[in-house]
Amino acid sequence: MRKIRTFAVIAFFALNSQFVAAQVKYPTNKIEMIGVCTKFMETFKNEKFSEAFDLLKPYSVIEDYKLDTLAKTAKDQMASLSSSYGKIISYEELSEKDIKGSLVQIIYLLKFQQAFLKFTFILYNNDSGWTITNFKYNDEIDDLFTPAPNSSN
Repeated sequence: MRKIRTFAVIAFFALNSQFVAAQVKYPTNKIEMIGVCTKFMETFKNEKFSEAFDLLKPYSVIEDYKLDTLAKTAKDQMASLSSSYGKIISYEELSEKDIKGSLVQIIYLLKFQQAFLKFTFILYNNDSGWTITNFKYNDEIDDLFTPAPNSSN
């Protein structure tokens, strides 16, 4: 599980650098962006890792080459995890937290036969539309058991 934590830190910093947004689609509907995340999870669950990351490209400020690198890393990691985690069996959306219509955090649980991974997407509304600004996965779930502070929408 240490490999996943290390990757999550690397992915977090790699995906939070400055980006070129010229090719990004900015859907005005948050539901469309959530649909992209759900489609990613479905595709990832089916072990189509490159295809899953390709789905994010038109909707994300994360540069294409970084998503391509993450796809290869994920494929390699999933292959090595299969001996201890088992086969991927399903996923489910655990939470969706909205901060005043500007930021949304969506958390999914990818279920394996013996373990799990938590996937987190951060969506941002720049008042012209929505985009994916951050993506990570790891095996840390402590924050899921902590009550969320009250927030107003």
